[in-house]
Amino acid sequence: MKILLYHQHLMQSANLIEGRLLLLDSEAPSIANTYIATSGLPNNQRFECLSSPGKGSIPANNVIGIDSYQVATTPIYMLGVKGVEGNFYKINPHMVTVNGVTRGDFGVHFDANVPGSSGCVVLRTDIGWKAFEEDMKKLYSDGVKEVPLLVSYSR
Repeated sequence: MKILLYHQHLMQSANLIEGRLLLLDSEAPSIANTYIATSGLPNNQRFECLSSPGKGSIPANNVIGIDSYQVATTPIYMLGVKGVEGNFYKINPHMVTVNGVTRGDFGVHFDANVPGSSGCVVLRTDIGWKAFEEDMKKLYSDGVKEVPLLVSYSR
């Protein structure tokens, strides 16, 4: 079974903080791939901003009370959406509540415009994005429709 793990350090910073998205193989056990990624915008990548729509990082699983998110292995093509401008791998649940604030529309996509995201997990390098897309195609061809996503932060 494959599992995605997104991890990033949360702190106050005017610079974009990069994290890592790992594709784990729980059967091997091993790390199948590692991608440079981020979530959130500069000055909004701290724990207090997890409830900030359009700015904060994707909330950690334990913050919203779920075991894992689920990432679709088939993309939605969103060429006309600024910041995505290509394939978007939807993350479920669609909407979550953090400190009484509803956030959602999360996905995994290439960091196509202004560095950072509105809460999506965005891959920062062309080579990493191509590898992620190949990994998703392989999973889909193996009959996997969704991959569990764990989100954790250090601070």
